[in-house]
Amino acid sequence: MSRPLVRNAASPRQVGHAARKAKERRTRELVDLRAVLDTEPGRRTIWRFLKFCGVNETVLRENPITMAEAAGRQNVGHYLMAEVAAADEEAIFTMMREARFLDARDARETDAVQTGDTQEKEADGDSSSETT
Repeated sequence: MSRPLVRNAASPRQVGHAARKAKERRTRELVDLRAVLDTEPGRRTIWRFLKFCGVNETVLRENPITMAEAAGRQNVGHYLMAEVAAADEEAIFTMMREARFLDARDARETDAVQTGDTQEKEADGDSSSETT
């Protein structure tokens, strides 16, 4: 836990110093996050966290405990989304486009493998019927 920046709120010097330090800290946080968002692996990781947090899903559950857990997870996701937007307003949209592209590519690859397996089974079935 960090130390308080002000011990005497009546001291203009301490209050001014605290305001400058808080602004410097916030600037550093946003610069750090922009560095993460400037890389494709960083954006993929943040997007994975957002998906885990269920930011685009409902928190409604039959069990109130699991609903509270989902709401807490989603609250963290909303905080993360707000931080991303503060660092780079376009980053969320970039991550959405990249995720959509990767999901489509993965689906095509999976379909190709599954289609290949089906064709192999059909070919094996055809060749076995010829030998009997």
